[in-house]
Amino acid sequence: MKRKKTIAQVVIHVILVVLAVVCLTPFLSMISSSFMDIRGVLPDTPIIFPEVPLFTENYVKVWTANNFSRYFVNTLLISVCGLVINVLISVTMAYSFSRFKFPGREILFNVFLLTVMVPAQLALISQYTVLNGLHLIDNYAGVLLLWGGTCVAGNTFFYRGFFESVPKELEESMFLDGASRFQVLLHCIIPLCKPAIATSAIFAFNGYWGDLFNILTFIKTEEKRTLSVALQLFRGQHTTEYGLMFAASVIVVIPVIVIFVIFQKQFMQQGLMEGAVKG
Repeated sequence: MKRKKTIAQVVIHVILVVLAVVCLTPFLSMISSSFMDIRGVLPDTPIIFPEVPLFTENYVKVWTANNFSRYFVNTLLISVCGLVINVLISVTMAYSFSRFKFPGREILFNVFLLTVMVPAQLALISQYTVLNGLHLIDNYAGVLLLWGGTCVAGNTFFYRGFFESVPKELEESMFLDGASRFQVLLHCIIPLCKPAIATSAIFAFNGYWGDLFNILTFIKTEEKRTLSVALQLFRGQHTTEYGLMFAASVIVVIPVIVIFVIFQKQFMQQGLMEGAVKG
């Protein structure tokens, strides 16, 4: 029996390794291609080990060309701000819908969820009209307002399910000790729901980081644009320097990977709510 389990485990690990190699090959090819001088036409086969690597040339050119460093700072600034705003609003709204009872709560929540079903392109004209009336065109505040309106509804629905699974006995015990609603949310609900918050935070940051549609539509000043626009600047009308484009892509991917590494520790949190009310 043990031998069969061992063989099955080996087979599963081999399959996982093969799948990991298949998934990582495009990423490794992108990294290796960023060290090469590729212009005009891409190679027919993926490049894994470049014969004559250019370790720093492409990255230096990318960082100093086309205001790329400015775009990087712009993207990092508004993505982090958008993430913080999104989490704060979504958490407080989800807690309100999960704990407070008021007339029309479910109707209001369902109407709120209907906004998730509206494609962003369908609401473009009305969004532009509203932001123009508020003088928020070519302003990061307008983009953050749009991001909040399109992402908060889905995250509120996601958080609400987790918040409702937290035993109310934990909150009641904190209330007996004199804790306020804000303290309960900050020291009880949020710590127990970190996996959910971390998951949505990764997806939200990834969406903000790569947003091209809203940036091109609502940001007019070239110096205020982001990396999603900067990547397009490395594509020429007649030829494309793919070495520079791959180097720029690597730089763009790094912050997303860092965010994932930071939040992935929260995914290991298990069994806290089940053991919190025992005894």
